[in-house]
This record gives sequence, structure tokens and C-alpha cells, in this order.
Amino acid sequence: MEDINKFYINNHWKNIAKGHTAFCILGGPSSKEIDNIDDIIANNFTITVNRSIEVFPNADMFITSDNNIAREYFEEGEFFLHKFKGGKFLKNQAGFIYDEEPSWIKGKRNILLQNPNLIKIIACNDFPSYNTPFTTGQLYKYKGIEYAKQVNNTYICVEYRNAQGESHPTLSPNFPETIEKYGTDPLSFYPGGNTSGILFQLLWYMGFSKVVVVGYGDKGKSIRSEGYKEVVDSYWDKDKVEFEWSNSEIHGLVSHYNKWGDNFKILKGGEICKEYANFSLANLKDLHIAPDNKNRLINKFCNL
Repeated sequence: MEDINKFYINNHWKNIAKGHTAFCILGGPSSKEIDNIDDIIANNFTITVNRSIEVFPNADMFITSDNNIAREYFEEGEFFLHKFKGGKFLKNQAGFIYDEEPSWIKGKRNILLQNPNLIKIIACNDFPSYNTPFTTGQLYKYKGIEYAKQVNNTYICVEYRNAQGESHPTLSPNFPETIEKYGTDPLSFYPGGNTSGILFQLLWYMGFSKVVVVGYGDKGKSIRSEGYKEVVDSYWDKDKVEFEWSNSEIHGLVSHYNKWGDNFKILKGGEICKEYANFSLANLKDLHIAPDNKNRLINKFCNL
């Protein structure tokens, strides 16, 4: 029987990127305001999240923490999902409502296969598999491992849940333990309201010295809602075009600032970030102009 532990992010990843800079492209509109973004991607280790991989398929790492998005990009054929309409999934009980008639979706695995060296990360739930056919939550970890067996260079981390299965505590300065343990255990990353909460903890764990972001904490419309015809909104969020930040996302944002400080820099956008913390602004001097460092890091990942 195949050893499934090799699919989990483990201590071999600890500080693997020490001394490196991570260029992170998230889903905000500022990511389409960088004229030379293709050059930046070519010369810097680049991470993108969720459906932004369709806009920036030449990124080096892709991460999602959403059940529906993971299934959308790791499935090869057609599959179905029920639209989740409210309620809770807990460890020993579940009470929720959903559309009884599912929607059928065509898998987009081919997008992840365009770059054979693309490192793919799925942030999963430790239990249980209630959410697999629903448009909510995280993918069950064993479903994630199933995908990792099918798609090369796919690895699993796990988002923290308490004994009842709730996302509590979340990243927040109000919960000192979440700051103290920030990015220390890839099998128990604290939730931060969205995929960025996992992303920045993972980069901390990997030892990146600096993070430069674009499309994070923006005001306005998602990049996939206008101007990118090749990116098709999935049925469950056709009407969601304006960003709305929840309290947990804002607390997560402040937590990232508290940990990274001046080593977390905003290249463009980030209006919401600037409302809640004194984030530093990046310029092109914070990024590499040649791919040497990036290629060395990619080789490290390929040899894991």
C-alpha cells in the first residue's frame, strides 16, 4: 500500500525557502494593473490562489482552501455539486440547507497540467467528508490525497478545527495562541477567513524572507468578473463581483502584519490592508530581475 504521508507538507518543507522572496498574486483587481507582471512572474517565485490560476497559469505554486474550487481544478471529467445555502458541518452533527438539484461542472484539471513543475497545495479539513458534494468548506483530507495520487506535485496541508469541528479560534490578535503558533504546524494552520490565511502561514513555515503581494486587500471587483473572458465564473458565485471582507478576514489581515511586519509588502492595491495596519509598500527593487534564485528554489521542490 502506498505511503500517504508523503503527500502531506512535512518538516522537509520547513525553511526550504529561507532567503527567498515570494511574489503572491491574489484575486483583487490590482493584479491586472501591473504592466510588466509577466516579467515579474518569469523572474520571481510566484504563488497564486483559487481561480486566479486561469489568469496566471505560468505561476510556480497554486493553493486553494475551498472545497468547490479544489474539486473544480482537480477533477478531470464532469462532476456535480449542490449549492450550500446555510448551516453548519460539525464533527458529530450537521444541520444545513442546500439546493436539492445539483449543478454539473466540467473539471479543469488540464489547467493545472499546463506547467509540469507547478506545485499544487490543497488546504484540507481533518474531518469529515460531509462537504465533498457541497459548495462550502474545505476538501476532506483523504479526498485531497486521492487528488495528490492522481496529479503530480500535489501536496496537502490541514486547516485547524477544534474538537467540535468548528473554525475556532481563527487568526486574530485577540487570540494570542494563534499568533504564537502562526505558521508552525502545516497540519494545523489556523483559519484566517480565506485562502490567504493559509497561504501566508505556509510561506512563513517555508521560511520566505519577504512577501510581495498584489491583488490582496483590494477594494473593487474580482479580476475574474471583468476583462478576462477566459475565466468563467462558476455557478455558485455568478453574482459576487464586489469584495466584502468579513471580520475574520480582517483579523487575519492584521495577524499577517503582526507576524511579517515590514517583510510583507504591497506592490499594488491593498486599500483594505492600509485601513487596518501600516503595511509597507513594495517597489521593483524588492523583486528579482533574473530567474536564478527562483530556479534554485524550484529545483529544491522538485527534489523533495
